[in-house]
Amino acid sequence: MDYELLRVHLEKSISEELYTLFRGDIIQRVLRESKVESSQEHLRMMLEGHAFRITERMAPRLHTLCHSVMERLRFEEPVEFFVRSDSDLNCAAYTRVEDDQAHIVMINSGLLERFDDDKMRFVIGHELGHLISRNSELTRIMQFVFPEGVEVPLIFQNRLALWNKLAELSADRYGFIASPSLETCIRVFFELASGLDTQRMAFDPMAYLEEMDAVIAFFQEKGTVQGSHPINPVRIKALQYFSESAMYKAVEADQDLEPDAELQAKTELLQQILLHAGLSPLDEHRKRFLATGGLIVAGADQELSIDEIDRILAPLAAVTSFPRKYLESVIESGDVPKIFQESVVAILQANPSERYQMFAFLIEVALADRAIKDPEVELLFQLGEDVFGMAHKEVAQQLGAAIQRSFIPRFSAS
Repeated sequence: MDYELLRVHLEKSISEELYTLFRGDIIQRVLRESKVESSQEHLRMMLEGHAFRITERMAPRLHTLCHSVMERLRFEEPVEFFVRSDSDLNCAAYTRVEDDQAHIVMINSGLLERFDDDKMRFVIGHELGHLISRNSELTRIMQFVFPEGVEVPLIFQNRLALWNKLAELSADRYGFIASPSLETCIRVFFELASGLDTQRMAFDPMAYLEEMDAVIAFFQEKGTVQGSHPINPVRIKALQYFSESAMYKAVEADQDLEPDAELQAKTELLQQILLHAGLSPLDEHRKRFLATGGLIVAGADQELSIDEIDRILAPLAAVTSFPRKYLESVIESGDVPKIFQESVVAILQANPSERYQMFAFLIEVALADRAIKDPEVELLFQLGEDVFGMAHKEVAQQLGAAIQRSFIPRFSAS
């Protein structure tokens, strides 16, 4: 049975895109051959010295639970399970670097003290899901490229945040297979988010599930919130769809898995909540201005350079997970000048002082290819005076300050 097909389609697609973009194959080779102590080896040493490794002899019941989940998920690669003294309700998986090493799953003691066996099966299955889908592997690559203290470039921030959320939805499916009770899964999500004991507060998971349609509708309108994990309503509804799907029925019947179009369609509707940034109407106008204004200035010389496109995509990436697709949709609309004019009017009516930031962005696009061209300069003067209401000299001062601050001409060997 190919458990790879269990992954959320968009998560798998973005994972492959990121792995190719960042040359994951090369980075993994560097990590293997650099002969520098890996972070995983440091973690293993720390755990061996300050945590408890779950073995058949020392903790037979817990050892059996962990390995029964591995068997349920048909995961045959070696895994070492550790428990560390930490009251936080948390668990994490760390992928191995070498094939002769074991993956690591680290369980906080707070989870074991709070969760019963069924809840633990879901949590452990979820973490093993990250290993099965190779998301832990991609996480290690991303952490190598952008180590702690290094800011992730803006153009990648939203895409990585979306991928992290989708990876959780994929891992939840493996957790559900390990502990196939929707009620148990809901309790896990609620307790991890709130820190409360659902048994003690007489929490009714099924009553909560009945409210999900209204909650989901709210977030579809308002957009999601920031965070590394999807909001609970999305996770719960996604698991409900999975539990009712033909794909899960095939898992239960031990049949070969096939793509499930109905499950994918339902999941894609939920994904829209993760894709929707919850922008205000004014922010929507700002997004349209960035796309259309950038295209108009970049195209003034009848050329669209890669540098100019990248300069447009960078701020768009802050407001959409797929900036290139959004830019392409604006181009395909055929209404670039009209959208530009409407967005500028709306922004300046609400906040006239924003004209300087807007004009500065247009100048940055013009200079992005490291060339100052007459058509672009003439267009900037026209826009500055006619659209943003600046005096001719003021436009010249804005342009001069930008050139002095950031313009470096491209040297030609010829």
